[in-house]
Amino acid sequence: MQARDGAGLIRVTIMKKSVNLKASASILAGIAFCSIAALTDVTPARAQDNNAAALPQVDVTAPKPQTTARSQRVSHTGYAAGGSAMASRLPPNTLVNIGPFVNVPADSARPIGTPVTASDCRMSVRPGHPYFVEFRSRTAATYGHAFLFYGKLGDNGHFAWVKVAGLHPAGDNSATYMMGHVLPVASETGASYGDLDEQYMTARFCVTLTEAEFQRVSAYINQLQHSLPLWNALTMNCTAFDGMVARFMGYQAPANHLQVPEDYINEMHRLNSTPGQYSAYLAEMRRVNSIPVPRVPAETPVTLAGRASTAAVQAAPVATAARPQTVATAPMPPSTGW
Repeated sequence: MQARDGAGLIRVTIMKKSVNLKASASILAGIAFCSIAALTDVTPARAQDNNAAALPQVDVTAPKPQTTARSQRVSHTGYAAGGSAMASRLPPNTLVNIGPFVNVPADSARPIGTPVTASDCRMSVRPGHPYFVEFRSRTAATYGHAFLFYGKLGDNGHFAWVKVAGLHPAGDNSATYMMGHVLPVASETGASYGDLDEQYMTARFCVTLTEAEFQRVSAYINQLQHSLPLWNALTMNCTAFDGMVARFMGYQAPANHLQVPEDYINEMHRLNSTPGQYSAYLAEMRRVNSIPVPRVPAETPVTLAGRASTAAVQAAPVATAARPQTVATAPMPPSTGW
């Protein structure tokens, strides 16, 4: 009966086309909005030192960075600063202190099989240079991750206290990581799981600094952490982050930040060392990689970060064994691609 109602059929057809047109318009509007957001310009920030170089312009463009640091801090209600807890029982982004490390997310501290060593920094120690920046790489489920330690060495040449900085995708979602190989994704700029465990380390390059030099570099690292809200595997990635810090310090860094992190840090070490220094470093890494993999503990005790606990960590160097600790051939952290 409806088939004979020509006018009715025309009205139904028009209604269906109208709905389809509205749906198509909504999709196009959404794509346009995302495109505009992705193309919003970012003005390069400057370090706090008037003589510091401007942050280099990169190919990633994004919304203007937040005015406050994305410190990965979350509330840890029920836990007092300075109190102890097991890392696995805390919210992932709760800031904690563990060993020499200050203000790192709890998720990066669980579990730790082998404490970090400062053997490369001891090879480059100089009188009047008690501070350091160490560029590092480690394994991951894919091609690895580059990051850096910075802090102070104790009188015995071991790490007294350490902060961690590095650029990586936010969260622990593999889909975000994969998307970051196509489009810029939200980033985090602190420690990630595997950074604090020496058994995953694949390369390192340490530079010791005076207090004045360290303060200047620390300000620059802090500025970078405020100014890089996005991560992208091709344009602004973990190796590019390390390279920017190295160049700011006056050191050479590989031109190609698309190298795998281990090759990038090894090349950085070679570019800034004499042949003898680089050979000694490679010999140390071969020795390190010959040690059996230790058993990873089920739980890692940490201290809740806060003014009191942070001051205590900075004031008292961490006790260390009589002989330097070493690590095994780097396995892969059972975690994300980075």
